[in-house]
This record gives sequence, structure tokens and C-alpha cells, in this order.
Amino acid sequence: MLPSEPFHTALLFPQASHSDTKRKILHKSGYLYKSKAPVCCSVGDSGEAFIDNTMLEVNEDDLITAQKALYEAKYRQEALEKERHQLLEELATYKLKQQELLSVITHNKKMAITELAEPVFLKKKPLDEDEIIANGGRLALLIDDDSQKSKLISDGPRRKIPDWMARRIDSVRPKFPPRKIDFSVVDTSKFKSLELPNPAEVWSIAQAKPKDGDTLTNHVAEKELIQKKRKALERALLRKSIQWQKTPEEIKLEPGTGTGREIVFQGFNWESCRKKWYLDLAPKAADLSNCGITAVWLPPPTESVAPQGYMPSDLYNLNSSYGTQEELKYCIEEMHNNHLLVLGDVVLNHRCAHKQSANGVWNIFGGKLAWGPEAIVCDDPNFQGQGNPSSGDIFHAAPNIDHSQDFVRNDVKQWLNWLKSNIGYDGWRLDFVRGFSGGYVKEYIEASNPAFAIGEYWDSLAYEGGNLCYNQDAHRQRVINWINATGGTSSAFDVTTKGILHSALHNQYWRLIDPNGKPTGVMGWWPSRAVTFVENHDTGSTQGHWPFPRDKLMQGYAYILTHPGTPVVFYDHFYDFGLHDVITELIDARKRAGVHCRSLVKIYHANNDGYVAGIGDTLVMKLGQLDWNPSKEIDLDGSWQKFVDKGSDYQLWLRM
Repeated sequence: MLPSEPFHTALLFPQASHSDTKRKILHKSGYLYKSKAPVCCSVGDSGEAFIDNTMLEVNEDDLITAQKALYEAKYRQEALEKERHQLLEELATYKLKQQELLSVITHNKKMAITELAEPVFLKKKPLDEDEIIANGGRLALLIDDDSQKSKLISDGPRRKIPDWMARRIDSVRPKFPPRKIDFSVVDTSKFKSLELPNPAEVWSIAQAKPKDGDTLTNHVAEKELIQKKRKALERALLRKSIQWQKTPEEIKLEPGTGTGREIVFQGFNWESCRKKWYLDLAPKAADLSNCGITAVWLPPPTESVAPQGYMPSDLYNLNSSYGTQEELKYCIEEMHNNHLLVLGDVVLNHRCAHKQSANGVWNIFGGKLAWGPEAIVCDDPNFQGQGNPSSGDIFHAAPNIDHSQDFVRNDVKQWLNWLKSNIGYDGWRLDFVRGFSGGYVKEYIEASNPAFAIGEYWDSLAYEGGNLCYNQDAHRQRVINWINATGGTSSAFDVTTKGILHSALHNQYWRLIDPNGKPTGVMGWWPSRAVTFVENHDTGSTQGHWPFPRDKLMQGYAYILTHPGTPVVFYDHFYDFGLHDVITELIDARKRAGVHCRSLVKIYHANNDGYVAGIGDTLVMKLGQLDWNPSKEIDLDGSWQKFVDKGSDYQLWLRM
């Protein structure tokens, strides 16, 4: 056996024999073949050698020629292989250049987007058919769709997952339990459902309590306290700096009038107790301040038998239906941060008892102010009071407090001062002041020194035959008598003006001027103590005891926001009725004209068609369909510019 040759086919020739036909020895793939049969070897077009077993005679010269042809085919094959490698290298070089070009395009695109400041939320242009995604960017191909390079770039290499890899993936894939069809299958299944621990047994960082004496906790608490004090000092400094910028008239505060330029916002309605109201109202502080509001009237803060707060029990318990004491303080703090005064709704006429007496009468009070029957007036028919007779009207739903008792007045004074110093109230809205003398109110106001105080003295106007009487002097006199009893330390709601507006705005504008040429409500006699309004939580909201004509609301606001007195804006109208902007426009006109609680009013016209009045020296206004403008009035000199034009509803002019 001869030693093996390389893998390619070779022909070996021994010495010649005596015969004409030479003996041939073939060696292929390491094996030696001996044959006396003639063999034909041919070379194909591809350069490979083929052996034909046909019985042809081949001499040695032919075999040498075939051998040469075989070696030439080998060299051709190697040349083709080298050319293929060169093409692959060129393709790799092309890909590298393509990626570099793409990075340049992407960079230029980002620079262009930055320079144009294109918003990030714009929708992206969908890809065209001749565009592809390569390395996260767009690349327009300059190659035909049938090109092999295009397919390689767009589709990438594709290779089927081998069977051995698929089997291995199946072996490591998690085994899920089979789907349960019915309860019987579930009960007999070998798979068990996941049993999670009780949430109460799982440790939670939100519920974890710090250890006593923990250094980090003490540092955090100390830091929070320091930050709280710093913010309080910054707010106080800011308020002082703002006050220094104001005129002396705007700085001076009196309980009955405030600064004289107050605009009050009633910050609740009858249904506000159904929500966490303090948390809902606090975020509106900035908007109220920006719109020109200066004071916010909050609902009764105390624990109450009725959720609205007007049946108080424990006066020192400020966890009410509107929120907790801490939420109340947060709301007040937000108002103060936006330079708003906060008025507390305090109920001093009556208080609900906690316990029954031996006779089964609810007249034993609890909490910090643990009064007994001696704190109740003796003429209260329902609660067997042992105090003195009442100094006002009886409120029959709850025990009426006897304010003639020294201990009662002292407790009330301490409570009001506690509300100011500990909670942050600036002033008071006094509920049902008809029930006790205004002299006691004077004592409470002088003891607590509020920035502003309003009393609710509400009784009926005069009617005749179902129609409102023109002369309402007796009604407004009763309100003024109560204000006088307080020594002028408190203002009062101008219920007279509200009642007259109900009828006057229905083409009876003559009701808005009295025989002396002045406004017909409390505003006409004592404007600095008149708090004007069109609706509140009792007259409107869901109670609707005396609702203002809905189609005349903006005429009503145009009247009270341009006239003297202290106007009140109702929450429902401002935020629920869509009147936010038009009311803000009227407030702006009032401030531009410098109207305040003592501004003088000159009424030019008041008839069936309309009402015209000048307030101060810089504002005139018109209600109704009356054809009028400042140029038609002889007594109006100067140049006037129309500031608000609502057609036949109302129009306002400011002096230029």
C-alpha cells in the first residue's frame, strides 16, 4: 500500500510494460486502484476533474494533459475564492461607511431639531416605502429593491432555530399549571394556588413607626420645625413689606369696615360638608387673590350635630364635616400665603347639649366648656334654662345661650382669642345675631380685635298684597339699630338691598332710589357698615330659601360691585355658574375706579327703563335698556371710556 496523498485527485504512472497499452495506476482520496481497463479523465467548465469509466484507450500524453488541466482548474478555483473574499471585504467597508453616514445624518437632524425648538409631542412622519430603519435612524436607500445588499440590510440574516436549541428551550421553560375547567378539576389538581401572606403581617415602610430616641428621626423633626418657623417669619416679613407699600387708608384695619376696600368671598355652600372642603378650597387661594378678593369667609369649624356646622356642641373640637383641625390650619395658611384675610363663621347664639338632665332634657354641655342649665336663657320654652331672659329672638332648634352670665362671656372671649392665635382666623362672621343683644357682640369684638366682622341680622321686608313695598325704611332701620348696639364695631349684611334688587331688576329700577336721592338699602344710610350680597348658602344653594333671580345675577353683581359698602361674592356663582371671568371683570373695574365702602353715589336716572349712577369721581354705570351714555349727561364733565359693555344688562365707563 502506498502512503496517502493529499485529498485532491492525483494520477501516478509506473515504468512502462512490454505491451502497447501501458499499465495505469489510479490513486484517488488515499486509495490505490489497479486496472488494465482504459480510463478517460476530463475537465469540466468549473475546473473539476471527472473520470469516465468508458472503455477508451488513453495514452500517457493524454493523461499528462488531463493532469495539467486539473491543476489549472484548481488555480482557477483558488482565484475565484480570493475574489469572493475581496468582495466580502468591500461589502463590510461599504457597511461601515454607511453607518458613519447615518451617524452624521442623525447628528445633523438632532442639531436641526434643537435649533428649530420643535416640540417633542409632534407626531413623527411615517416611514416611506423606500426608507428603512438602521441603527435607530432613517436611511434612504439608493439601491434597487431586488438588490441582495438591500435585502440584507432591511431584513438581516435569517436562520431557523436548530432542533437541539428548541429542545433545550423547552426544557428550561417554566411549567405553568393547566387551565382549570371546573371546581372538581381544581380540587383534584396537583398544582396549588399561590398563598400570599396577610397584608397586615407584611412589613411596610409607610406604616413603620420610628423608634423612640432615634437620632435620624429627631434630626428630621428638628429640621421640619426650623423650616416651619423660617417660612412663618418669611410670610410675616412679606406681609409687612406689602403693607409698607400700601397707602395709610389701605393699611388701617377696623372691625366694622376692614380697610374699607374689602371684597369678601363666601368660600362654601350648603353641600360643602359632603367633601373634604378645606383641602378642596386651599388650592383656590392663589386664584382668588389674583381675581381681587381680599377676604375669605369659611364655614363653621366646630363639631356640630348638623353636618353644616350651625348646631355646634364642643366649641374646642374643630374636627368637623369640612375636615380636621390640621386641614383647617393648612387652608388658612394657604389663604395667608396669598395675602387673604380669613373670616370664621362663629355661632354664639345657641349650643347643643351633650347630656340629658334628670328630667330628660338636653341641657348639660360637655367638652372644655362644661356648662349646665344656668347657661341657658330662662324663656327658652324647650330646654328648661335657669339663666336670665333672652335679650333677643329665640332660636327653637337648640338651647339659647344666656350671654348675660359672666362665665359665659369670659369663655366666649377666650374661645375667640384661641381661634385667632392658635388656628389663624382674622375676623368673624356672626351667625343669628338677632338672638342676643349687639352690646354683647361689641364686648366680644373689643376682646378679640378682629380685622373685620359681619353680623347676620336677617328678617323679612315689608310686603303689601303680595308685592314688595317701595318704602323699606323700617327694615333697614332695624339692621342699623343692631349695628348701633355694637357701637359700630361690626358690619351687617344688607338684606334690605338684596330684597329690593329682586324686584327692581325686573324693569322697576325706580326702586333703587329713595325720596332723598340715595340708595334704598342699608347702603343708602350707613354704607361703611353695609355688607352687600345677592345670595348665600341659606338663600341659594340647595336650600333656596330666597334665591336671587337667575337671569338677573350679573345685573345684581354689577350693582353691588360698583357701589359703596363691602360686596360678597358667592362660591357657587364664581366657580359653578361659569361667572368667574365676568365677576373678575367687575372687581377689576371697582379697583381701577378706587371704589370703597364710603364712596359717594349720585343717581342720575332711575325709572322703568333703567338706572344710571356715578360712584366717586371716576366711574359711572348703567342698568337696563335706557338709551344713555356720559356724553348725554350735562352734569358729567371730562372724558369717559367704556370699560364694560353687556348691552341692555349693564355698562360701565371709567374717566380717562
